[in-house]
Amino acid sequence: MKRGIVVSDIHSGSIYGLQPPEFNIFSGVNVQQNAGQEFLWKCWLDFVVRVKVFKPDFVIVNGDVVDGPQRKNQGAELALSAPGDQVGAAIEVLRVLKKVTPKAKWYFTQGTPYHVGEWGDAEESIALALDATPYLSVGTGKLCREVLWLQMEGVILEAAHHISGGTGFYRLTSLDREAQWSAISAKDATKGIPKSDLLIRSHVHNFAYGEHASKQVLTTPCWELQTRYARKHSVHRLHPDIGGIMIEVDGEAKRKGEAPCVIRKELYSLPPVAITSL
Repeated sequence: MKRGIVVSDIHSGSIYGLQPPEFNIFSGVNVQQNAGQEFLWKCWLDFVVRVKVFKPDFVIVNGDVVDGPQRKNQGAELALSAPGDQVGAAIEVLRVLKKVTPKAKWYFTQGTPYHVGEWGDAEESIALALDATPYLSVGTGKLCREVLWLQMEGVILEAAHHISGGTGFYRLTSLDREAQWSAISAKDATKGIPKSDLLIRSHVHNFAYGEHASKQVLTTPCWELQTRYARKHSVHRLHPDIGGIMIEVDGEAKRKGEAPCVIRKELYSLPPVAITSL
């Protein structure tokens, strides 16, 4: 049996994302955490403790590690505007997790170009600093590619950041669609696509899980609080799930015709919002 964890959507640099306490930026100024970031940091440290007990063999960082320049809102919701500071903050955040996973291999996938850039240089720099494992796959990249197919004990995990939909009322619809297309592609030998047992997706900032007769699929929670973009679409519809995923991979279970992966979500309740009294 192998064990692994998945974290995604850290969005370092955002006023809503993970940021280390008293982070020293390029100008020499120490940037303090805001109230939301203090909350996220406490959750992150708790998650790290749980990961230490879990003792994973692999760690997958599934995209959107930094928030990017936020051109659409002119950077109005950035705590760290310089690209180098966002990369540095993300490295500090992930190094806390790296310290408790000394035997685990680390893998990175590419996030949304709007956040991480068209050339993936931000995530490549972060992956390099975290001593990530290089792998061959589709697209471009040295340490960080669009899709990771990771095999162990005869079980194939497929990790990619993006998935369409997933933010509507029926969140499992997009997962079911992804699983169906995966099954169709794997049956066509001309496509060259591996027959994945577990599909891992992120991007939508919520946890959901589905299972077919021969396939499991999930979307991961995130480490960013609700943004103005989300509230603009709906005050209630786009609340994020905060946390990470733990996975136990059992090749013997697959050989028996059982689900090869045991999925455990580690989620944190959002802090209560303020109510104005008259």
